[in-house]
Amino acid sequence: MRLPLLCVISLLIGVAARAEPTDSGDTISAVQKRPLRQAHRLELLPYGEMSIADPYLQRWGGGLRAMYHLREGLSLGLDANGLATWQTEEFVIAKRELHARILDSRQRGSLTALASIAPLYGKVALPGDALVHFETFLDAGLGAAWTETDATRGVRPALAAGIGQRVFLGEDVAFTARVGGNLYMERFVIDGAPSTKAMGFWTVMLGFSVYLGGGR
Repeated sequence: MRLPLLCVISLLIGVAARAEPTDSGDTISAVQKRPLRQAHRLELLPYGEMSIADPYLQRWGGGLRAMYHLREGLSLGLDANGLATWQTEEFVIAKRELHARILDSRQRGSLTALASIAPLYGKVALPGDALVHFETFLDAGLGAAWTETDATRGVRPALAAGIGQRVFLGEDVAFTARVGGNLYMERFVIDGAPSTKAMGFWTVMLGFSVYLGGGR
């Protein structure tokens, strides 16, 4: 009787040992994939824009930006836009009633070579377990602006820089918002003498980025 009993006990010990979980020391970490890959893709951004923080001139317009992403967070490209300018009521009152001397320069369009970096990428959880992926980008560039005044018009050297936000809507589309500054050198005729002045304004830009090519 002892031999069968020992066999049963040995069998139970073996089954318990096999059922015991073993710790191999390996860990598994899950990282959520970005919904939109930018590296080696062309971004086309049609947009509308308007000027802000200018009490005398209101500017509205639009443009097209084409950026090639060398890798995630780094891109180079061109921006072309056109603007229409209207004088505000404050401008008319200041000139007509206060006889103020306001340098009135109107930028009609520009072409700028840009470099952009995106140092911040993140995501926000929304109700319903939805995740919104976004990135913050900075850009700066050098180009030319077509401008005019009451006495002069021509192409002027120009600088542009801004900060923006992209919200990814899928594998090929992102909503883009940007606030930027524009600076150019304008030629005026003041009291019959030519003069060069630095002119600038701020704009808000809204548009949808469409990504073409591989690299997903």
